Amino acid sequence: MSYALYLNGVYESVLKEIANTQNKNPDLVCFLQPYAPEKIVNLSNNPPTKDSPITVYISITSDLSVVTYQAQIVGWENKIEIQQDRLSFLNGHITDHQPGEEGIYLTVGEGEKQKNCVNLISVLDLKRVASVIPISTFIKVSNNLPLKVRSTSGGWAYVKPLPDWMGTITQNTLIEDLDANYQSSLQDSLDLDKEELANKLLNAPKLPAPILTIARGFKRNSNVSAAVLIRAEGKCERCKSVAPFIRARNGTPYLEVHHILMLAKGGEDTVENAIALCPNCHRELHHGI
Repeated sequence: MSYALYLNGVYESVLKEIANTQNKNPDLVCFLQPYAPEKIVNLSNNPPTKDSPITVYISITSDLSVVTYQAQIVGWENKIEIQQDRLSFLNGHITDHQPGEEGIYLTVGEGEKQKNCVNLISVLDLKRVASVIPISTFIKVSNNLPLKVRSTSGGWAYVKPLPDWMGTITQNTLIEDLDANYQSSLQDSLDLDKEELANKLLNAPKLPAPILTIARGFKRNSNVSAAVLIRAEGKCERCKSVAPFIRARNGTPYLEVHHILMLAKGGEDTVENAIALCPNCHRELHHGI
């Protein structure tokens, strides 16, 4: 599937109950029942299955700014069309495994405010994420813009799936601090004698611990970069050497666009403030003396 689903504001008591149930019985399908009367169209048109699931990211009613749970959607049903024998089975399942829900509800509200509930979502592997994921991390499928935090619960959005490791890493740091700490440790290691270094390598873990880095970036103008690369005509604008190799992707000379006054220091993203460099010159400008 090319999309995932975001559900905005589900009661955490419902999610905890499912998570606890599936922790004891991982193969047990459980159910989410959004209040909305509108169909989740993508699920309706192409219902997911166990062989072709869709990831769902869920915020809770007490904090709509982050995703706190996620699961795999393995089925969808229109409640209005559920036959009586299927409804009896579902109510029995709810009673046995999700008693907090009390049953399959077909409507919510009373009187003039009563509305039908259409969507019944089957889920597996529902779990609380190890570290919450900010809503702005998600990109909407419809317009490629970041998802915005909503002020009230309800509704959903189709979003691009995140990498599997998102939400699994509890430790995070600023990328500047990570690099500074590494450089400091590197210098300490260079100061060791050969025997000390060999002993440390002998006892060192072979796989590095994953860490989530936080960094500030800038949405650069690709037209500026294109104009600078065209201007350079395949040669470094600092050392005048020919680009060291050709890009496999498009057959163009490999040069890197560098901002003379860095964007992080208030530099403009303009052709006048940019230069095309070979990798060696680019690294020297950032790390040389």
